[in-house]
Amino acid sequence: MSFGADVILDLSTLEPGQCLFSRSMAVSADAAASFRAAVGDEEPAAAGDHAVPPMAIAAMVMGAAMEAVELPAGAVHTAQELEFGRPVEEGVMLACSATVVSNSVRRGTRFIVLEMRGEDGAETALRARATIAIAQTPIAHATDGAPE
Repeated sequence: MSFGADVILDLSTLEPGQCLFSRSMAVSADAAASFRAAVGDEEPAAAGDHAVPPMAIAAMVMGAAMEAVELPAGAVHTAQELEFGRPVEEGVMLACSATVVSNSVRRGTRFIVLEMRGEDGAETALRARATIAIAQTPIAHATDGAPE
């Protein structure tokens, strides 16, 4: 886990309720257009429609969460839940955050659940949860120890 350029925390030290990041973020008109192009959304926006695609907001907030968490090789994103509230216009600032919901080890695998939010005042635009599994012991390969 990385907080700033020089501080790296062990994933085992993450505690429920711990905030990984909290900052204001907005999806610009250019970023919304780039997102639409990347996902092949060729539907023209209605005149005067400046609503950001909901998945663009999810990508922005979840991307920031993954920047805050330095995952080891082999980490697997095992589950994701997304809830979208109100529509968001291009350029509107959202209070975005990611918080640790749980961090446990079961049968040699660490499971970390993160909750991400994007809010505009009292209204929620995005609430998302992601579950990440990380093997705590090296994964044995079928060829390990087998004669060649």
